[in-house]
Amino acid sequence: MLPFTARLLFYNSFVLPVFDHGDLVWGDKNNVTLMNDLQVLQNKAAKIILDRPLYSSATDALVTLKWLNLEQRRFYHRCIYIYKCINGFMDHSMNLLTNNDIHNYNTRNKDMLRLPRVTRNWGKQRVCHHSLKDWNSLERETRNVPNIATFKRDVYARFFN
Repeated sequence: MLPFTARLLFYNSFVLPVFDHGDLVWGDKNNVTLMNDLQVLQNKAAKIILDRPLYSSATDALVTLKWLNLEQRRFYHRCIYIYKCINGFMDHSMNLLTNNDIHNYNTRNKDMLRLPRVTRNWGKQRVCHHSLKDWNSLERETRNVPNIATFKRDVYARFFN
């Protein structure tokens, strides 16, 4: 069997990009069956990397490796996407308006981004809709950090605290 570092390198090089692609393609479509199948594969990979039996705890294996499960990775990637769009790190075609841009009332949600109006269920399955909901669920201090490294650290720490 390969040493631990080689197994980890193999996973990060070949397997994780496939998970991220599947996450992008199927993650927002509310396809629970496919996402559960991908999560089972990630759990098995974690146990194999740690050389643990397949009947051992997957949660313990993920925590030991400090990996996010696929749902948490999706949340993490969506929040980074919105952070980059807001701060001009990437071009986007979304209309990012805050509630404060719409009205002058001093509400507690004035700095949250407005969700796009959807008339069909498929509109709620789009990446921009999920990304904006995830962004709005972050704490205000996390959304307003000055640089992306701090933002990534704060969002990642959300899952391990």
